[in-house]
Amino acid sequence: FVSQTTHVMEEAKRKRYDRQLRIWGEHGQARLENCKVCLLHCGPTGVEAIKNLVLGGIHSFTLVDDALVTPRDLGNNFFVHESDLGKGRAASVAKHMHDLNNSVTGSFVDERVDDVVTQNPDFFADFTVVVASQCLGSTLAKLDAVCRAHDVALVALTTHGLVGTVRVSRLEQRVLEAKPEETDFDLRVNQPWPELVAFARNFVGTRFHEMTETQRAHVPWAVTLINAFDEFDSAKETHVSPIHEWTGEDRVSIKKIIKKQFMDASAQTAELGDAALPENCTEALANARHAWKPLHGVLPAALLETLADPKLDNLETPDTPVFWFLLAGLKEFLQNPEGGQIMPVEGSIPDMTSTTEWYVALQTIYRDKSNADAAAVGERARRLLRLNGRSETEISDEDARFFCKHALHAHVIRWRTVDDELKWRNGAGAALASSLRNNDDTVKHCAARYVVHRAVDLFRETRGRYPGTPVDLSMGDSRKRKEYGDTEMTGTEDENPSRDSSRDVSNPPKDVSDPPKGCSTEHVSFGGVCDVPGDTASLRQIVETLLTEINVHGNPANVLDVLTTEAVRCAGGEPHAVAAVIGGIGAQEVIKIVTEQFTPCARTLVYDAAKAVTATVL
Repeated sequence: FVSQTTHVMEEAKRKRYDRQLRIWGEHGQARLENCKVCLLHCGPTGVEAIKNLVLGGIHSFTLVDDALVTPRDLGNNFFVHESDLGKGRAASVAKHMHDLNNSVTGSFVDERVDDVVTQNPDFFADFTVVVASQCLGSTLAKLDAVCRAHDVALVALTTHGLVGTVRVSRLEQRVLEAKPEETDFDLRVNQPWPELVAFARNFVGTRFHEMTETQRAHVPWAVTLINAFDEFDSAKETHVSPIHEWTGEDRVSIKKIIKKQFMDASAQTAELGDAALPENCTEALANARHAWKPLHGVLPAALLETLADPKLDNLETPDTPVFWFLLAGLKEFLQNPEGGQIMPVEGSIPDMTSTTEWYVALQTIYRDKSNADAAAVGERARRLLRLNGRSETEISDEDARFFCKHALHAHVIRWRTVDDELKWRNGAGAALASSLRNNDDTVKHCAARYVVHRAVDLFRETRGRYPGTPVDLSMGDSRKRKEYGDTEMTGTEDENPSRDSSRDVSNPPKDVSDPPKGCSTEHVSFGGVCDVPGDTASLRQIVETLLTEINVHGNPANVLDVLTTEAVRCAGGEPHAVAAVIGGIGAQEVIKIVTEQFTPCARTLVYDAAKAVTATVL
């Protein structure tokens, strides 16, 4: 566990990273500066991702790619130049990438990605994150197993035509600074502790009436709400219970009490009505919702699920992160009747119309309560450390305060393995089938895109090329070689099975004379012959097989005709406009993982540039 620390930065660096420091702070930047990233394949998708990370200030990057720069690279990759033609692509990209941020160290490995993954898996042990771009599913499955063994995060990116995918994989990601888009202050106006009650009593009854108009106009609105709730509670025949059902009439009553406090104290306000209410009264009315918040709070489902995680009952493993001990301490704190079985007070308060003296006093009360709750959680966590033979010094008071400040949104993400996804295990098939039947057309469409993406991947596995690309008569596709008169065949498709012998996706239908509607006949591209009808029929058969495996029938979202035909027409294209979006999303996911802030994407994300939509599908 790494708490928020004071990280002294040089002024020049602070200016360079000023905007991002406002988002993830100096402690997040410090984590980013310790991040070592490995990129596999230096096409436009991967390069766009690494570019964003280099600009963000990672520690170092290593590029793995054995390809040479070709004229085609000049059309979609901004990090190779005409002068790089014929040179190693990894070396060329590394050179130009270094120009973006000379504080980032860069290197390259001029080897085949598959060879590095299979022959030198320990190569990946020292990286923080591996970004795999345009990798085959079988390669990703092997790489995922290697990364998990070394606790390295994997971010897989693909771009094919106008469609891209982003897929994160890791054993677990502990999320503390989730930074949700919508948050609300934890003021406990309907559940104040003694010190807060004592402070609020200074602004009620006779004391409030004896104040001047100016003083009354500067009473913090949180105090006004505390006193209004107390009056509302006292007027009830029975005290407001934790399970009290707030009606519209109750809420109106609270607001009437707030207005009455000010009108009874001032003849001028009573005479002029609402128009004469001071600003702090208006603020109290606008924030009256704090009075009817559930007394015991409502814990987010993700936190409840994490508090029930079996790992909390198995803390004796020596390398268990202190996050789990703090979470276990929080669980004990919530179970303690003396603490009211509610979350620790977060400690911050919003701006309010008030005098400096009163505002600071109120702020101090909340901060002291927050520190006391954090100390209670920290003490419980340190006791658990002792019981498991660990040192108490692993959790400082600052660590406990930082944890409790963000604890409401703490949760853990675990991803299914890539191998499970490829073989439809661990709920992957059911999740995709559900997306294909989803009532939301965007989700259904993106799920269909994903099926085609998987089919293209299997096509590449068996043919060694993208559908719609020229047939290489010298290697690989035995059916095409036979079709185009090559009688000296050196191998067959069976020598390179895709996954298992039961799946016959490598053999296209014998009759390819009737391609799907709108599909062109064979054409010549880059000096080679393309069999568009044959590739389309083969890809369609693979799609049908995939749908059958997950028990989906029919033609959801036109996956069997329109989308399949489009995938062949793309011919392995990696347009920069789409690659830039996928690379940007991929870089964001890396930053979430490394800074331990925000919530990473827990499912496979599909982006369709043609419709400008995204959806997570499984």
